[in-house]
Amino acid sequence: MIDPVIRVAPFRALTFACERAGPLADLIAPPYDLIDAARQEALYARSPHNIVRLELNRDADPYGSAAATLAGWRTGGILARGARPAIFFYTQKFSIDGRPRMRTGLIARVRLDEFAAGKILPHERTFPKAKEDRLRLLSATRLNVSPIFGLYPPGDAALERLLAEVAARAPQIDVTDDLGIVNQIRAIAAPDEIATIQRALADVRVLIADGHHRYETALEYRRRRRAADGNPSTARPYDFVMMTLVAFDDPGLVILPTHRIVRRIDPEAIAWFTSRAQAYFALSEVASIDALRRSLPTLSHGAFGYALKGDARPSLMMLNSSDAPAGEMPGVPAAVRELDVSILHTLVFDRLLGIKPDAVRAGGNLEYTIDAPAALAEVAAGRADGAFIMNAPTVDDVAAVCAAGATMPEKSTYFQPKLLTGLVMNSLDDE
Repeated sequence: MIDPVIRVAPFRALTFACERAGPLADLIAPPYDLIDAARQEALYARSPHNIVRLELNRDADPYGSAAATLAGWRTGGILARGARPAIFFYTQKFSIDGRPRMRTGLIARVRLDEFAAGKILPHERTFPKAKEDRLRLLSATRLNVSPIFGLYPPGDAALERLLAEVAARAPQIDVTDDLGIVNQIRAIAAPDEIATIQRALADVRVLIADGHHRYETALEYRRRRRAADGNPSTARPYDFVMMTLVAFDDPGLVILPTHRIVRRIDPEAIAWFTSRAQAYFALSEVASIDALRRSLPTLSHGAFGYALKGDARPSLMMLNSSDAPAGEMPGVPAAVRELDVSILHTLVFDRLLGIKPDAVRAGGNLEYTIDAPAALAEVAAGRADGAFIMNAPTVDDVAAVCAAGATMPEKSTYFQPKLLTGLVMNSLDDE
């Protein structure tokens, strides 16, 4: 039985037994939303035990197949359950622009709370189709395959001392992924050390950095399981979700810009774009993609690179009045309406191009990428009608939106690196 008042709990994780499953580098995968058809095929070919068979199964019944695969791996010793409950210290060593970085976090079970309670907050809106997909997978497997990424406020001295001590220990899991990122796991199983973590995180407000769809899915799954079980008075494993918790001031926190590719735009909107856009923006051409990428970070909010069908050369648009967002987004908190992504979605997509918020949420026309040259290349090749190149929001931007009780538009942030899938898993049937 789980303590009914505990918020952060250790768990007996499922991990790959590499002596049976093979080298861990062949078993891991990026998050499901980064796996396209080609990557899925490559991961399938890499190993019969690659985690993609659970996370993004390609069979006719992907959810049933994932559940059957999981059952076979457990009975066949491909996956092993930890001997003792633990919280896991997770480090990722990587480089940005040639500079080495390291991000650290704690993987634990975290009690689910509705957003209205204010204990766990989102910062982005979600897509219904993605939540339906993740709910069907969770219902079939009863397993958190990958962790949600959460941020918590720093400042607990005892926790920081403990994490410094744990970081000096030898990792139990050490694997380098396809991007050259070194991923290490150190188990924290001593009761006094777990208690230190639980005390430090008992009352902190957690901001979801990545994994909004899976968190909302976990809430819905809990509602259904509790109803089916007669709303038990004691806490059950499905009252929790596996989460990686990272401090807001971690030096390895990096947000990359998420650019927009628009597959279809009304030809009339494209024809009139330049003349209509001047009501909000100053427009100018740039010499090259490299020049655009150099200049964008030096500009204030409301600046974007773009290319449209018929003229694939990159151009620059800059907001010509700081009053425009307030006038076009009345009632929206300043922390939200001043974001580049809010200005883009409201002034450019909605007002200028006629791409309404419901169409964005429905999906299918907008795509998202961190690769600016690739986005512009889609327009140049005629495969897309538009591309919009963004600056990244800051961690402070994200925190300000949450403090205002608001959310950003969909796919506003891209925390780099992503959390790897296949290191540790959390069964919702295990006490």
